[in-house]
Amino acid sequence: MHAVRQPRSARCECGFAAMLSILRHLTALSEICLRIPRQIVRWLMSAVAFNPKLGPLRHVFTTAMLYVLFAITLVYVAAPIRGYLGDLTMHDKLGYDAERWLATAIYDPKGSFVGTFDPRLDSLRDVNYTDSAIELGNYVANPDHKSIPVRDVPEQYWRCLSYHEDRYLGRLLNPFGIDLAGVLKIPITTITYSIAARRPTLGVGGSTLPMQFARVIYKTPPHANESGIAKLRRKLGEWWLAPVIYRELTRGGDDTLLKQWAANHIWLAQRTGGQPLHGVEVTSQVVFGKEARDLTTAEQFVLASAVNKPIILLEGSDRLNAVRLDRWRYITEVRARTCAKKLITDEAEQRKIVFELMALAGGPPDPKVKPKLEAALERVVPDQVKRAEANPMIRANLLLPAARFGIREEMKQSYGFGWRDYVRGVTTTFDIGENLAFREKIDGRLAALNTEWASRINAAYTLDPKKVSADKTLPNVIVVAADADGHIVRYYESGETAAYFGSLPARRAEDGVYDPSAESRQVASTGKMLLAIALANQGRDTGESRYSDLAAPAQGLDTCAKGTSQQSRKAIVAFACSLNAPLINRGAALGQVPIKRLIDGFGFTMPPAAATGGTPPSTAVVLGQIAGSPRRVHFMSSVVLASLIGRGARPVRPPTMIKAYDYTQKGQNGGGIAAEARPAIIPKSLIRPGGIGLIRTLLEAPLCYEAGGKSYGTLKSIAKWCARRREDLRLHFAKTGTSVTLDPNATVDTWATGGLQFADGAAYSYVVLVGTGTASRPWAHDLHAAQIAAPLLEVLLTDLAGHAKSTPRRDLLPAPRIKSAPRISKLAPAPVTSKLATSADLERSPSAEQLRTLTSN
Repeated sequence: MHAVRQPRSARCECGFAAMLSILRHLTALSEICLRIPRQIVRWLMSAVAFNPKLGPLRHVFTTAMLYVLFAITLVYVAAPIRGYLGDLTMHDKLGYDAERWLATAIYDPKGSFVGTFDPRLDSLRDVNYTDSAIELGNYVANPDHKSIPVRDVPEQYWRCLSYHEDRYLGRLLNPFGIDLAGVLKIPITTITYSIAARRPTLGVGGSTLPMQFARVIYKTPPHANESGIAKLRRKLGEWWLAPVIYRELTRGGDDTLLKQWAANHIWLAQRTGGQPLHGVEVTSQVVFGKEARDLTTAEQFVLASAVNKPIILLEGSDRLNAVRLDRWRYITEVRARTCAKKLITDEAEQRKIVFELMALAGGPPDPKVKPKLEAALERVVPDQVKRAEANPMIRANLLLPAARFGIREEMKQSYGFGWRDYVRGVTTTFDIGENLAFREKIDGRLAALNTEWASRINAAYTLDPKKVSADKTLPNVIVVAADADGHIVRYYESGETAAYFGSLPARRAEDGVYDPSAESRQVASTGKMLLAIALANQGRDTGESRYSDLAAPAQGLDTCAKGTSQQSRKAIVAFACSLNAPLINRGAALGQVPIKRLIDGFGFTMPPAAATGGTPPSTAVVLGQIAGSPRRVHFMSSVVLASLIGRGARPVRPPTMIKAYDYTQKGQNGGGIAAEARPAIIPKSLIRPGGIGLIRTLLEAPLCYEAGGKSYGTLKSIAKWCARRREDLRLHFAKTGTSVTLDPNATVDTWATGGLQFADGAAYSYVVLVGTGTASRPWAHDLHAAQIAAPLLEVLLTDLAGHAKSTPRRDLLPAPRIKSAPRISKLAPAPVTSKLATSADLERSPSAEQLRTLTSN
């Protein structure tokens, strides 16, 4: 039999009837939900509010009843609604407001904690380092604090903190950031406080952790003198923000962010007179002298117990010292011991922790700082030692007066403005104390140079750092040296713009990353180093090669004299004296293609006129019209150095101030690094191994060249640093340069760059610069590199000699010669016995390999 199919109209009627039935049930359920609270309220009103049997007490009971209803509504109705709705509009704001508080830690090469960046250097967009909020239209910039973000929250710290401050968080009594018991506590404490004070005083309630986060982030802490109205306004503000913060930090049921905020943002310690320390990481470094991950359980309990009773770091008046000791004992003997007894179930472990707490209870520890850093502070700023020890920001400012700007700029060039998303700490490549001592030496030499050449320095400038004023400024003074691995060991800068890393216009406004193609600072005659490399790569020249010079003297062709006759001069003389005419002629004959490859390979920028068929590459390198940052010039010298000491096959990276990064989780495995950050160069891809002998000959000439028993060359004033004249040196090459305007006597920049290796193997590259980098702002008249850069270079070389003795590098020395060896087949190549070219290498005829150009590279 076939089933009888119902008409479509009948099926529709059945479905409509079912929908009506469901709607009736929902309506009935909603009526019940509305009726029950109404019935409860009606019963309460009749039983309490309008019950004549209670007399005047009915008003008290009514108030209490209404407050309980308010508390229940606030905790279980208003808080969840506010949390979900507020999260939709405040997600980005909370993220940014929290991001502003994260500090970047600085460590020295031995891992000692130096301090943290100043908030002015460590904030992405704005910073408020005052003590009060600043209103800017509709935006309010709250005062900043800075805390080093933890990667892994110390577990016992979190357990003790949540036990004392918010043990019901996420449970029935506190499901969304507002604690019911804490709200109900307010009327009771109001009564007790008012009785004790003998005047109406608003009480307090248990502030949950989300409420404390709101208080810290937006700088609204309780104040001893705040009025009842101000306290009520503050409490309402915390209730308004706490559900949103709780929702944001526990999204998806994961409370990792909640724990991290508890470890990063809580106020735990302060020095005398203020300057609080926020977060477990920075407080651990100052109070216990160790990282948070190395804290014992007792130490974690101490820090967790310091919430709302911050540790007082420094001594003061007798009254303050009594408060300081009393508070410390309360933290260690009461609150921390409570955590030990309530949270540690193993009796042996509990006894161990209690014993450690008893040992700590004797008195608060002095701020911890490593002995070498403390000695540096005592030498440089003896009157600010205590203040710096207790304040990591001030400590870093004093120990790294200029280097911190360079460290920040290097990170910015790698990550852009958002570098703090990826980096939580950096380790410097240089010893802090030694670099401070070096800075004092350079300052002293600058003061002497300012006195010596005062008549030639423009009125708006000075070389003496102590004479800087509103009317006088320093030009960029840069003295930087790096070891053979590219680690900067000496860093001096005079300003706060980190000019070593490039000019300001070359830093992209949208992300802060440095764009080498936008660099405008000309490298002057240091560009001749590229011509020396190009000549060596071709393999046809020697130091005795003759170049036509249209500005040669009638006599004294072996000196640096100039004239008006056309004669030939030796290559070694042209490089020693930095003569333009003969080198322009030789560069043009060499060809433009190999020189342009070197300009591009080393990362320099051709002058704008070159794009329209103007200055050819050979002329640009001789006249120094190519542009590059001081770091780029330094990088060029480090690549040349690597070739000359036998490391031509190893990648060389630009000199760096950062030995190691401490990454955030987001920054692991190279996350966020800009593609153009620190590109490496393999020296042999730009410098042919067979040409290193000529490069050494030509670039040693400014220091070593002599004629008739007399020194010539642009660095003859420090000729004693020629490697042939010193037993402690194996190698030293250098090149100077002076940038001028259309007026050849208007000094813009004075340069010196090069590299050296000591007898113990320690090798260094360096750059020295004094100038403005802008042709429209010459800072002196008729001053050149020999008069300004060379004296500063001499200070640097003397300092590096001391550094080399303390850090020898035997691994950089050539392998010892083998006295006897097995018979070698005629078909086998001759062994290389030295990594440095000898004079015989320079005189022999060019091989076919040497005659090839750089085309194959």
